[in-house]
Amino acid sequence: MNKLFILLGPTASGKSDLSIKLAKDFPFEIINADLYSIYRGLDIGTAKPSKRDMDITKHYLVDNIDPNMKYNVSMFCSDVSHCINTIYMRNKVPLIVGGSMMYVHQLINGLTHEYSISESDRKVISYIKEVYTDQTIYDSLQGDRKIFLDNINPNDSYRIEKLLERLISPQNNEKHYKGLKNMCDINIYTMFIDVQDREYLRENILIRTKKMIQQGLIKEVQNLIIRYNLTRDTQSMRAIGYRETIDYLENKIDLKALTDTIYLSTRQLAKRQLTWKNKFEINLNLSYPDINYNNLSKFISESL
Repeated sequence: MNKLFILLGPTASGKSDLSIKLAKDFPFEIINADLYSIYRGLDIGTAKPSKRDMDITKHYLVDNIDPNMKYNVSMFCSDVSHCINTIYMRNKVPLIVGGSMMYVHQLINGLTHEYSISESDRKVISYIKEVYTDQTIYDSLQGDRKIFLDNINPNDSYRIEKLLERLISPQNNEKHYKGLKNMCDINIYTMFIDVQDREYLRENILIRTKKMIQQGLIKEVQNLIIRYNLTRDTQSMRAIGYRETIDYLENKIDLKALTDTIYLSTRQLAKRQLTWKNKFEINLNLSYPDINYNNLSKFISESL
């Protein structure tokens, strides 16, 4: 049986550093499961692994696509599956690390629906979006009882586009992703960093927020917007730290408010990430911030 390990936990809980340490002691290669780290150029705000860390340990799904491109859970599942096979061919063990809980949950359990978006479909959708406003598209679909619009705001450009994708692109049942747990040749071991001292985590989040701004987050966002012609509606710019920085660049908030809003948004994200714990089958709980590395090493050694 092939072995596969997953390390989950809230933001700022030390997942990246711990994974690097594990990769030095065990035959791991790391698959990134933090959605926004897949974008090139989103370095400071995502706390992406350093070039040195990535030189030491092979990382997958980091810096794979430009920030003006779109990415979804179907693409993630497909990409991870490819990475897993590549790692096995290299006689290594996959270690999936991240905090994009919904993506990892569907990676393990499978997708409830999956759509095959062809290039011609994308061109049709782009044309519709160029010719018609989101409100016009929304209004034109209201008369169809088969289309549910209750949870969609007519001003939400992203949701309107996702709706068009579902309507225009056919469901792809043949390529439906079944999930890792339904693959009979893989044993999955899931580790979760739980937080006993929430105040310590909050302090760590604040320190990290201030450090990101000191390291040049504002300049990073400014350069990305110019280079790739990004807007606040671009998927990559919805990442925490980036959307708030756009507000700062548009003079909607000052520097103190920028720090405060990033800090608050990150705290809220960490809280949501922790609520996902009960949705996973956890094989080993790790206690933050005092992670017992000896127990963790013993668990991995026995599992391998």
